[in-house]
Amino acid sequence: MSYDMKIDLGVEIPEVLQSGPVTAELLGEKVRLSLRVKSADRTVVAKALGLTLPAKIGVASTKADLMTACLGPDEWIVIGETDKHAGLYEKAHKLSTKYVMSVTDVSYRNIGVVLTGQAAAEMVNVGCPLDLCLEAFPVGKCTRTVYEASPILLHRTGEDSFVMECWRSFAPYMIGLMAAHARGGFRSN
Repeated sequence: MSYDMKIDLGVEIPEVLQSGPVTAELLGEKVRLSLRVKSADRTVVAKALGLTLPAKIGVASTKADLMTACLGPDEWIVIGETDKHAGLYEKAHKLSTKYVMSVTDVSYRNIGVVLTGQAAAEMVNVGCPLDLCLEAFPVGKCTRTVYEASPILLHRTGEDSFVMECWRSFAPYMIGLMAAHARGGFRSN
């Protein structure tokens, strides 16, 4: 296990935590928008913003380097690269004058951690009570849940990879739990 301690994204935590079958790595800065759209306007708003807004709760979609996930009947999270999508908030805000919708920039509230490796699901389950077998939580699923007592957004991006989004203030605590678990080793599955 090795640590590379740096101040990144305003949070003092290891940028990379690696222990045998799992790696946890901080995501760089992202554009993160909380989007609420009246269901009747979903399709036209999605087209105007150039993204896909999945209709089914818990489903994530990626288009033009933007991940969108349906979190409720009229609620989506949109996450993308800062340099490519810096104007997305302004574009969505302009649309809110024409359609029944709201947009909130949560870019500085959240931070993301990518977990990869054959023990990634176990690392998530250190603090998350969800059943993460592929049948129950398939690739592309995204949901709100908890990690210990911290609210998170969990997105399965591959068979052995997840992205966990949390509030910046919870990140050192969550990474600390992951590091303690990594020091304790992993059980065989």
